[in-house]
Amino acid sequence: MSAAGIPPTTRRSTAGPVVVGYDASEAAESALEWAGREARARGCSLQVVYVRDEHDTGLAPRVDGHDLGSDTGAWPVVEEAAARVRDVVPGVETETYVEYASPAAALVGMSRGASLVAVGSAPHRVLVEELRGSVALQLAAHAHCPVAVVPVLPGVRIAGERRVVVGFDGSRPAARAVEHAAEAAWYGALPVRVVVAWRPGPAEWVESFALGHLPRDATEATAERTLAEGLEHLRRHVESRGWRPGALEAEGLVRKGRAVDVLHQEAPEADRLVVGTRGRGGFASLLLGSVSHTMIRVAPCAVVVVRDDEPES
Repeated sequence: MSAAGIPPTTRRSTAGPVVVGYDASEAAESALEWAGREARARGCSLQVVYVRDEHDTGLAPRVDGHDLGSDTGAWPVVEEAAARVRDVVPGVETETYVEYASPAAALVGMSRGASLVAVGSAPHRVLVEELRGSVALQLAAHAHCPVAVVPVLPGVRIAGERRVVVGFDGSRPAARAVEHAAEAAWYGALPVRVVVAWRPGPAEWVESFALGHLPRDATEATAERTLAEGLEHLRRHVESRGWRPGALEAEGLVRKGRAVDVLHQEAPEADRLVVGTRGRGGFASLLLGSVSHTMIRVAPCAVVVVRDDEPES
């Protein structure tokens, strides 16, 4: 229940559906349930997309060890997944698709008009994924909407009274991330925390050593101003959406350390981490910012990557 006292299932979204990539793996099952809850919270449909690589010659075995059968088994698999998520998340409306293409390309195509695309990520296979080109990384770099990467880790709670955590550094991609975090928090009836990380520069360390004490770091003061900007951007977004005062519980946090370390410390108690990244063209678009790239790989909660495709002025 939110500060406004409105359960999430009554908050209808005018945006597109939530899309989830499914391949019958353990990671996909986790993403399926997470996406189902997200779709119900947003009041939109859930599109379950079973993507088979265009070069596949047969369906892969399921987690329980049973063979999925021939090509004709694709539709029963995705229909079964949709039925399962409806059992776990009552009331969610589902649509099913089978796509024969590279997984990243198929999901990028499905992302047009979607409000969010979710995929699973298995941390113990990070090296394998990196070597063959991670679907999650490619999708986050190319999708036309925010992308949620949902891990399979012990102790991860799919649902619960946690907060939406968003990293902010004053950039335009970070501002887009704040806007998305506000939307996710509002639809999910969750609080949102805007986090700014700071590290002392070489000049400050030299000054502190010369003076024999540690004066208040100028970099920290800058970080606090950055946080104030982030919270003000959040306030303006809430106002532009017409939400009544008190409908969204928000707070800010300034913490010393590298952004990846600070966000990783926030992750265990977060419903999700939201990070922004700048869009790029061509092959370079596979290279996300270091923070978003690292969080996708190591965070013990869902990580939502929000891309900004507009060039900085």
